[in-house]
Amino acid sequence: MKTNEILKIQELYENVDQNLLNEREKKLLKLLNMDQTRALFDELKDGKYRIIQFKTASFEELAQSLKMILPELEQIDFNQHFVIERWSNETLSKSELFDVFQTLSQDMGIMISAFVGIFVEQEELGALFEEERAAFSENKTFSEYLFSTVLSLSKSQTLHQLKIQLHEHPEDQLIVKSLYETSGNQAAAAKLLFVHRNTLLNKIKKFEKFYGLELSGSDLVLAYHLL
Repeated sequence: MKTNEILKIQELYENVDQNLLNEREKKLLKLLNMDQTRALFDELKDGKYRIIQFKTASFEELAQSLKMILPELEQIDFNQHFVIERWSNETLSKSELFDVFQTLSQDMGIMISAFVGIFVEQEELGALFEEERAAFSENKTFSEYLFSTVLSLSKSQTLHQLKIQLHEHPEDQLIVKSLYETSGNQAAAAKLLFVHRNTLLNKIKKFEKFYGLELSGSDLVLAYHLL
C-alpha cells in the first residue's frame, strides 16, 4: 500500500477514541502504522541512523523545535511521534539530548518523555525500532528492558549490533572496563587508563554519542557485560 493511501486511512481514525474501535480496526491501524514506518525507512539513503521517540501532548510544536536543534533530522512521523536522525560529527550525545529536552519542556510548559535509540545502518533500523518501541512503551531505558527480558537476550538485534560495534573498538572496551572496575569513578578510571580526566571525559562523550549508552548506571553494566 502506498504511503499517501495509508495516510488517508489514518486520517479517518485520527480523532476517533481508540477505546471505541473494535479489535479488527485496532489491528488494521497497527498494520498501517507498520507499513508507513517501513516506507519511511525505505526512503532513507545508506548511512547510520537513530530513532528518537516521544511522549508529549504537543508533538507538532515540539517537532518544529527539533528541526532547528537536530541538523541531520531526516524524517518526522507525526502519527507515531518519532523522528529519524542521521549520524554526523555534529550529533548530540544521549545526555546532551536529554538536557535539551528538559529545557524545551520548561520553555514550552509541557511534559516531554523521550527514548533515544542507537545508531545503526539503514537496513537494520526496522528490526531495532520494534525493540526500542517495546522498551519505550514500558517506560524503560533500553538497558532496563534488556535486563527484564534476559532470557531472550541472545535474540536481540540491538544487543547484537552493540556487541559488534564494541568488539570493533578496543579502546572503547578499555574505557568501559576501567569505569566499571572503579564503579563509575571517572578520576580513578582516568588513572587506570593513564590519561588526564578531561581526556577521559571527551572520550566518554564520544562513546555516548556513538553507542547511545551512558557510561553510568545500568547502561554501564550492560556495556561491560557485552565485552
